[in-house]
Amino acid sequence: MGQATSSPHALSFFRKNLVTNEYEDISNKFTKATVSTLAVPVIIVAYPVLNAYTFHDSDITGFRILDGAIGGLLGVIGWPLAPFMAIWGAIRINFKDKPQLPLPVPTDLLQRAEEEINLNTTLFYNVAVVGASGTGKSSVVNAIRGYKDTHPKASRVGEVETTHKPVAFQHPDLTSMIIWDMPGVGTKRHPRETYFEDNFLCAFDLLVIVLGNRLMQDDIDIAFKAKDQRIPVLFVRSKADQAIDSKIRRHEDDDEYQWATAVGELVYEVKDSVFTQLRQNQLNTKKLFIVSAASLQLFVATINKKEVRKTLKLIDEERFMTALIEGVMVKRRYYEKQERKNKKKQISSMK
Repeated sequence: MGQATSSPHALSFFRKNLVTNEYEDISNKFTKATVSTLAVPVIIVAYPVLNAYTFHDSDITGFRILDGAIGGLLGVIGWPLAPFMAIWGAIRINFKDKPQLPLPVPTDLLQRAEEEINLNTTLFYNVAVVGASGTGKSSVVNAIRGYKDTHPKASRVGEVETTHKPVAFQHPDLTSMIIWDMPGVGTKRHPRETYFEDNFLCAFDLLVIVLGNRLMQDDIDIAFKAKDQRIPVLFVRSKADQAIDSKIRRHEDDDEYQWATAVGELVYEVKDSVFTQLRQNQLNTKKLFIVSAASLQLFVATINKKEVRKTLKLIDEERFMTALIEGVMVKRRYYEKQERKNKKKQISSMK
């Protein structure tokens, strides 16, 4: 049983200075932030049994268990946004400058990627949002940046395929991060067999695979190729709000049927489908997130203080943002460690 990822010790990424590689004590930030938790918005978080989380009361993090059995979930908790908001400024600073480490990709491939799609791995971390057409990729791209689909800077959204080539969007707050809206996989223009190579996915820092109700073979192929290239992958079961609203409408005559109950049903459905498929294919089930683009957008906009809401209802949106921010560093850090090991071996062999 693991701790919820919102707890302070789970935020090791934020405690680490990316330039000096020294750990900083930010406990004072959390303590000061939670002194006035009533002054910030509160989120209602329904953590699913999908990844078996447990919850504990804590004055530092501001956790408060509301109900341990609502909707068949392990816990539905009320959590003030103060802790996450306290370290958001540090996250923004970390992503203000260009990456400190080079991306371990062949030079000729990087050159082609720069020429064909204008991919820049020297100045930016690059996140590719991929998946089949109609799964809500563009809405997820917008939500990660805190933009509604109607925002002037938002990626174009539609029920049919609206993205025919990779389109880059700089994150407005994490300025060294580029979120890419990729074409839908499995179409005539973008066949599964060559999709990974045609879109230079091996040159990205992180892939977000947006899913529908089930994991498709297209998704599996992308995930396997990413795994071979040591590229972190996050799986997003999108449009959670639509599924939840549909369940609530079907039970409109039942006064006892509430949001958390609908979330519980959705969680078990995802566990029976996508979660099981990931496990059968030996893919990382801990990187599966149930997300509503609308809730994710509100969450990002709220921590940026661009929008104020008294209450947010989240499932995995906060966990997803944490995983995304941590994940973009993984590949570069891995190869940096490998390079240090190789140098030590060379020095040892010369002695």
